Amino acid sequence: MEKQKSKFVLAEASIHDINKQLKINLLVIVLVLFLLGLNSLYFIRDKSVFSAVLIVLMIFLLFLIAKSRDILKSRKQQLSE
Repeated sequence: MEKQKSKFVLAEASIHDINKQLKINLLVIVLVLFLLGLNSLYFIRDKSVFSAVLIVLMIFLLFLIAKSRDILKSRKQQLSE
């Protein structure tokens, strides 16, 4: 039997784990912003409904990612005190 990889649990995370998650979070934000820019250009060019829906979905995802980043930062601040 292989040992199952443990999941990230914020309540049990160390500062090192939180820093790792913040770096991953930043990478995801950059990728979503890049895709949002590409979809915006595609929408400007073709004015398709599909790309408009994707743009709205990506803006919603950015909102969720930003909220999770705020939670990670507040937990990091709690641990560093």
